Amino acid sequence: MDLADVDRLRAIKSFPSLVKYLREELDWPVESDDFDELTYDYNPMELGLDAKAAVKIKEIKQLRPLTTNQPFGIFFINFDPKRLPVVVLRRILGALVLKKRASAGKAQQAAWALNNLLFISSYGEAQERAISFAYFREDECEPSDLPTLQVLGWDGRDTVLHLDHAHQTLKQKLQWPPDEQDSDAWRRQWASAFTVRHREVITTSQALANRLAELARDIRNRVNAVLEVEAKDGPVRKLHAAFKEALIHDLSEDDFADMYAQTVAYGLLSARASRPAGLVADNILDMVPVTSPFPLP
Repeated sequence: MDLADVDRLRAIKSFPSLVKYLREELDWPVESDDFDELTYDYNPMELGLDAKAAVKIKEIKQLRPLTTNQPFGIFFINFDPKRLPVVVLRRILGALVLKKRASAGKAQQAAWALNNLLFISSYGEAQERAISFAYFREDECEPSDLPTLQVLGWDGRDTVLHLDHAHQTLKQKLQWPPDEQDSDAWRRQWASAFTVRHREVITTSQALANRLAELARDIRNRVNAVLEVEAKDGPVRKLHAAFKEALIHDLSEDDFADMYAQTVAYGLLSARASRPAGLVADNILDMVPVTSPFPLP
């Protein structure tokens, strides 16, 4: 794990900084630092979005094709809400996907096959903007069903493990292809980056790992918040000092919060696995092993 890569991903808060990352880390052949010069603007009304949906969108931009035979249409969508508005994203998808029957008299608009569209979204609070790569996949067994939304995303509050996983996936799967002429291989490579449905019920080890990462992130944020206001003789600061003395002498507050969060998150998972009937507050302490570095209350 390279913490420099993690820090760089965490620092991405805008599309221009993301484009720079795509060029320098994933070898996308982007030749300009001017984001507006690299993109076409879309108006929500052009895509058939009503006023209610349009107010959730700050901007829609299409990345200009970076090669003549690029199969993917790549769109940057800057959303206003705190969470990814899936319904609006589906409406945008519907406007851009090739129709089996084109409407007579309608102005010709660029369109793509469903599996040739990649959406890169930004949403959330100003200082904690999340970046999400979204890909829609059609169910081969039930083609009449709604396409499945799969995402790869992060924000600055994510744990080191989650950010490292996101970076490695981007590097391995969304790297610009070495052979631009092989469109099928290109589609397979990029599609392989997306394995987790948006907010799906946990049914796979990958989904479980992502959910645990979210839990650990929230705990880490709470610990950091406590450290900001707690006195030097407070219980959390005392624990941090004990860790520095006994284990890691240069352990920073944020690294301590991350260690604390992961211990709690994965400890609860182990406890739950050992008690199929479920957990209650009264018996959680009984499951903490004597080797745990964290003191019992």
